Amino acid sequence: MSIGYRIDGPIVVVTPHGLNTLEDVCRIFEVLLADPAFNPPAKILFDACHTDYGPPSEELELLSEFLAKLDAYHESRWAIAANSNTMVYGLTRMFCCLAEALGIYAEPFSDYDAARRWLADPDWDYRDRALVPNEAFLSARAGF
Repeated sequence: MSIGYRIDGPIVVVTPHGLNTLEDVCRIFEVLLADPAFNPPAKILFDACHTDYGPPSEELELLSEFLAKLDAYHESRWAIAANSNTMVYGLTRMFCCLAEALGIYAEPFSDYDAARRWLADPDWDYRDRALVPNEAFLSARAGF
């Protein structure tokens, strides 16, 4: 349906509404990279609270692999706020695990305000997390 973003001070809020294709989601992150106001590393809030669509796990894997190829997103801090629907929140957790295995730090939230508070924490530094792509995970994925 639609997906967009806004740069709200230090936080980039990406908001999908309804059903979006994997291509739509990938495209918005490419558009964000080209925005001169985007200054990585960023605090990114993916606000999926407005949709109850749970993409198939294959799409989550492809999205995490796509984002992992874009260096600007590696040092960014990601909060994924999802609809509290059990399935959608579970898929959010799956995406966060897949992304972390590829070197992107993302945390799932079922509450938008909690996600914003976490992102706004000035004491957090991505360098506190020794995230490096999980070589065993990458090797296993190479066969697919």
